[in-house]
Amino acid sequence: MSGQRLVTFLFFTAFFNETIESIRPRSCAPKDCDLTTFPENFKFGTASSAYQIEGGWNEDGKGKSWWDWYLNTYIRDNGNVASDSYHRYLDDIEALKEIGVDYYRFSISWPRILPKGHRTEVNQAGIDYYNNLLDGLEEAGIEPMVTIFHWDTPYVLTYLGDWSNRKIVNDFVDYAELLFQLFGDRVKLWATINEPRSFCQDVPERVHSLHLTDLPLGTYEYLCGHHVLLAHAYTYRLYQDKYKYSQGGKLGIVLNFDENIPYSNSTEDIETAKRANNFDVGWFANPLVFGDYPQIMKDVVTQNSAQQNFTTSRLPSFTTNEKNIVKGSFDVMFLNHYSAHLVAMAEQNLAPSWSNDKQIDSFINTSWPTTNIGFAIHPPALRGVLAYMKETYNNPVLWITENGMSDTGGTSDDARIQFIQSMLEQVRLAMCEDGVKILGYTYWSFLDSFEWNSLYSAKFGLVEVNFTTYDRTLKQSAYYYKNLVQTHLINASSSD
Repeated sequence: MSGQRLVTFLFFTAFFNETIESIRPRSCAPKDCDLTTFPENFKFGTASSAYQIEGGWNEDGKGKSWWDWYLNTYIRDNGNVASDSYHRYLDDIEALKEIGVDYYRFSISWPRILPKGHRTEVNQAGIDYYNNLLDGLEEAGIEPMVTIFHWDTPYVLTYLGDWSNRKIVNDFVDYAELLFQLFGDRVKLWATINEPRSFCQDVPERVHSLHLTDLPLGTYEYLCGHHVLLAHAYTYRLYQDKYKYSQGGKLGIVLNFDENIPYSNSTEDIETAKRANNFDVGWFANPLVFGDYPQIMKDVVTQNSAQQNFTTSRLPSFTTNEKNIVKGSFDVMFLNHYSAHLVAMAEQNLAPSWSNDKQIDSFINTSWPTTNIGFAIHPPALRGVLAYMKETYNNPVLWITENGMSDTGGTSDDARIQFIQSMLEQVRLAMCEDGVKILGYTYWSFLDSFEWNSLYSAKFGLVEVNFTTYDRTLKQSAYYYKNLVQTHLINASSSD
């Protein structure tokens, strides 16, 4: 059996024979809710981020980002060229036009616009690049969804403490306002910040373990998260006050959430899954909806901080005014989802860190297939996190901004088509049976690109990139997606 066929076989074996289910709400499906077809107003798109595709890392006045510094200093591969979209954005637009997506989510590189991180120096070449991209998308009839920050902090701000310094809140708001002024006439969907848990916790923890062992874990993560929430909220309030009336856009922050499934049906494991959810997504969603961190986070971090001889909690506190500013600071909640985990309570470790405060052991069910980089494929988890967001956070309007699978490459990718179909079946179930309000689905990613820890080994794209010639070739999944966009049928044809 070929590797691709084996992945396909394991995928459907896991899908139909899965025995461990998470607890999620159920209700009767409306009689007029077709589980095979999406409504006409439901939108389908695809996504990228600046560092992962643009390249041109030191061209035309662009400043250095933190990733430019880190990867060129410590790692053999980097995004210096990436998918070369800085020079080939017209090829990108042609590919997007061929697929026929409703919208394209991309991010703007902060240091390409503001090389020094502040508005004291504005790079016109960077502005021209994004103006050309936006104009090309408009001509192609493709709506832009713009991420203001997808992890590429200007490196100069590192000397000021970057996201651990309260000053970055004002720096970010200034940067965001410039984007509203420059591009708000064409951009009506803004994602302020992508996956704060990833760059506030995952990245520092990995960098700490590999290179920078003096990084103060257990303090940095929470300062970073706190300032992210304030930067997002102040940006949202600014837009409402100054730009909403004239530009008519909608704003949200992008949260990542992989389902935490109790390892067993014991009370302890069920409570552990709830604890994991509060640390994973409640860290940011709770303040956005209710104005403050989850109580369990406040209690755990306060208790652990005292045992570690800190005089105050490592988790910062919001002032009353800040709570009011953060609470309700979104029009739509953007959600990224990739995988699922079985979880159980871990032994306590009092070394300061977010992970040790969370105190969870996670596992992958051995019946679940995994991608070439170890992500578990478990489609019901997507329905689970969507239903959880509805039930826990007052039924917000949701938009799936990333969902995808990687393989080792090639344009014949039936497994990716089956992955998307199975995920969309779960989205439709969440809409029809659970009453979740979802506006759109974004496949990650548009192009094969630089994939952070996986470098170039993980191919997520609907479009293959030859990393020697940088030519683009639509994969079979791109033709499936094209027909999906046209017909809104989950089981659309994959023929070109």
